[in-house]
This record gives sequence, C-alpha cells and structure tokens, in this order.
Amino acid sequence: MNDWDYVNFSEDHEMNYHLGLVGKSKSEYNRKYLRDNTQWTAKNKLDKTRITHTEFKPFVVTDKPYLQDPA
Repeated sequence: MNDWDYVNFSEDHEMNYHLGLVGKSKSEYNRKYLRDNTQWTAKNKLDKTRITHTEFKPFVVTDKPYLQDPA
C-alpha cells in the first residue's frame, strides 16, 4: 500500500476531503472533531495505528450528525 492510501490527520486537505464526502462544512471545528474524536474511535475499533481512507469513511459517516453543516 502507498502512503497516500493512509489518512494523514495533520493535513487539512485530507480532513476536508472526508468532510466533503459527507456534505459537511470544511470548517476548523469539523476538522478538529475528526482529529480529536473520529480518528481515535476508528483506530481503537480497528485496532490499528494507521488507517486508510476507505477504513476511515464509515466512521465519518457515523459521526456526521455531530458535524456542522455548510453555511
């Protein structure tokens, strides 16, 4: 697997990509939510330290109600 297959949580554009997939605002609040909450839920449930975009997406979908809508 290549590096770009894995989510780099420090990159805003990667967080924005996942927010865009679920139609949510690409705001600092939402990026922080993905980093502080969704990331750890996914890593803990999958028992992994690095996760792919494909693995992360279902967790973003699950957390969609907690994310802000676009203005």
